[in-house]
Amino acid sequence: MSIRILKSAIFILLLLSNNLNAQLKRDHSIFRFGVKAVSVRGNDSNVSNNLSLKPVIDVGFGINYNLSKNLSFQPEIHYTPRGFSSKVQTTDSTFFANSLELHYLDICPNFNYIFGNQNGFGTKISIWGGPYLGIGITGRNVISGLGISNRGKADSTINYVSAKFGNGLNRIDYGFNVGIGLQIEKITQVGIAYSMGFNNVADNRLYQYYNQSIGVFIAVLFDDLF
Repeated sequence: MSIRILKSAIFILLLLSNNLNAQLKRDHSIFRFGVKAVSVRGNDSNVSNNLSLKPVIDVGFGINYNLSKNLSFQPEIHYTPRGFSSKVQTTDSTFFANSLELHYLDICPNFNYIFGNQNGFGTKISIWGGPYLGIGITGRNVISGLGISNRGKADSTINYVSAKFGNGLNRIDYGFNVGIGLQIEKITQVGIAYSMGFNNVADNRLYQYYNQSIGVFIAVLFDDLF
């Protein structure tokens, strides 16, 4: 299932790129690398009150199409981890932990606006954003902890997978990404980015978890190097 979804997403992006190449001027290609802190927002107080930001690495490739001297269209495809980590300390020696481990292939049709001529040199402010469609590659919810055994000692370990994509977790996610930063010459963009998901990660409506993240990114406009 995951391989078929992955192939379909890549085919859609390639088809979109080919159509745009025939209609718009391709300026350069993009490699984007980001370090994010991911978490969720939702209605489970046991989780939300004990969340810790989970660091992940996001990578993607895309193509820049100039629409004007300031505005460009940047369709990108990303590998994007999401989820959360939470831990409840029940006693000094026992705890309950929950780790939601989600890995997506994102299709991101972004728009990028440069304050100043994007074809000129120098450092300029860049603002970009757009919707995303996330297709789950693999995902699971892992429950772990340390409890009191029948002997009255804190040595009873807990470790099991409570849900997976297609069995407790929705495979599809969607939302929007926004970012602001600096474009340095015509080669690199650096800045901060924020992402918010709108589809419930859980397929049970009693539990509502929506992905979100904040982080830093660097984008290399590598066609301009040659």
